[in-house]
Amino acid sequence: MVRVPIVQKVNYSKSEDYSCRDSFVITDFETGEIICQNCGIVIQNVDLQENYEKNVFKNFDYASHGGNRSSLRFHDMGLATIIGKTNQDSSGKALGFPMKQALNRMRLWDSRSQAKTSSERNLRYALLEMEKLKEKLALSDAIMERSAYVYRKAAKAQLIRGRSIKGVLGACVYIACREMDATRTIIDISKSLQEDKNSIARNYRMLFQNLKLAVSVPDFTKCIIKIANNLEMPENAKREAIHIFDIMKGKKLTAGKKPNAVAATVIYMASIKTNLNLSKQEIARMSGVTPVTIRNRYKEYIQHVK
Repeated sequence: MVRVPIVQKVNYSKSEDYSCRDSFVITDFETGEIICQNCGIVIQNVDLQENYEKNVFKNFDYASHGGNRSSLRFHDMGLATIIGKTNQDSSGKALGFPMKQALNRMRLWDSRSQAKTSSERNLRYALLEMEKLKEKLALSDAIMERSAYVYRKAAKAQLIRGRSIKGVLGACVYIACREMDATRTIIDISKSLQEDKNSIARNYRMLFQNLKLAVSVPDFTKCIIKIANNLEMPENAKREAIHIFDIMKGKKLTAGKKPNAVAATVIYMASIKTNLNLSKQEIARMSGVTPVTIRNRYKEYIQHVK
């Protein structure tokens, strides 16, 4: 959510440092600045708290302290309530011993009631693993929301029963990364989840066929930039690799090929052209393909590039 600066009419005639009188000012609550719309001067000696409380809650989008928002990333959508740990009544007095025992039992059953069935426990565990995967792969909140939506959709269609939770979870995250144009491969997800990549790929095909998803083709250019950054290549070599890829794409030689294999091959060709000391083994290690694949693609592409 991006907060739009608020334009308001304020009289600063009492201020000695402010030249404009009775003019419009722009209040930006993200940076804490009040800026004159006429001369562009930043007014520093204005209390923001009063204006913030008056203006920021007129629009419900700005109500940031109204509690946690509802999200698909929580098993209960973020709408559940829990019994607190304080053993005090509304007036602050300590509870008696019989009431403490009753309250402790209420807390126990309250925690148990949040995941009663096996499907709810499955969803709770899967979304917890998804949050761990977010930190490992540095994924955005939008990708995680989409991943949780796909997983809930698969659970509703009863596609998870009898399958590995991590396998289906990895497939959901991979689908969300493909839809959001994030350069995360199945190998990256399998290493972070400690799950077999064949299991993730198999579940990905199953979800793709049953949920009728429209997944976009991965961007080859982003794969080239990612591998080149990992190899610490100079900028001229990156541009040369993208230029070689454009030539291959114009001749329709990249259709149906693995993105990492094509990216590794054009990077190898660009390293030769720019006199970089990069071997096939080093490029293959960074891209997740074999040197044999790079050699085969190189023999195919070298005929079309000078």
